[in-house]
Amino acid sequence: MKTMENKVALVTGGGKGIGLGIAKAFAEQGADVVIAGRHEDVLKKACEENEHFYYVKADITKSDDISRIVQYIKEKFQRLDILVNNAGWCPVKPITEITMKDYDAAFDLDVRALVDMTIQSLDLLKASKGNIINMSSVGGQNPGPNLSMYVGAKAAVENFTKAWAVELAPYGIRVNAIAPGAIETDIWKVPGLTEEESRKHLAESAARIPMKRMGQPEEIGRGAVFLADDKNSYITGTILTIDGGISIG
Repeated sequence: MKTMENKVALVTGGGKGIGLGIAKAFAEQGADVVIAGRHEDVLKKACEENEHFYYVKADITKSDDISRIVQYIKEKFQRLDILVNNAGWCPVKPITEITMKDYDAAFDLDVRALVDMTIQSLDLLKASKGNIINMSSVGGQNPGPNLSMYVGAKAAVENFTKAWAVELAPYGIRVNAIAPGAIETDIWKVPGLTEEESRKHLAESAARIPMKRMGQPEEIGRGAVFLADDKNSYITGTILTIDGGISIG
């Protein structure tokens, strides 16, 4: 029996990368999945390849766009069981080069939009006694150089996760987060590198991971399904690390 039959999930940034991996994992378990993002061509392509997918083109840094997503779900499904706050952005710069524009871009998407999306979804999640899954990063607890805006935002996400787990438990809502390590997505395609140089870059990155390989989006997806599964209803306030051991290696 599929574990997500008759459930509805929303995945922000669900048209590609980790978000798409999560969306596919929920769909494989029988859920209807709404994916939201800014690029309609990407969203359409994903929906054409999966009959359980639906999409809303939206910029979730805008409250009105979030409202449109929530209204679409209310009209289309009348319920929401799983919210995955996945969309994020990572400026790679040392603090000596960071501008407030970089700060605003990172925190508007990684933090403010996540809070706004959660607040606007709460009525639906209360009704379903649903799940919130926030996307963190191994950098949230193991910060590295040149990523201060990103790891700072993810540290906030992890603390929101723990606080909300306590606050929303009386409503039957569970709140958890996933902290991925190096996952093989388009983000690793460094501009200016040839295909051979890109493969070398990937191989060198994988060599630093104890399991000697990059993770795959579907592996994050299986982690999300685990957290949202009703059989695991005693799990809340947890940060699930999926990183091939790199945070302890």
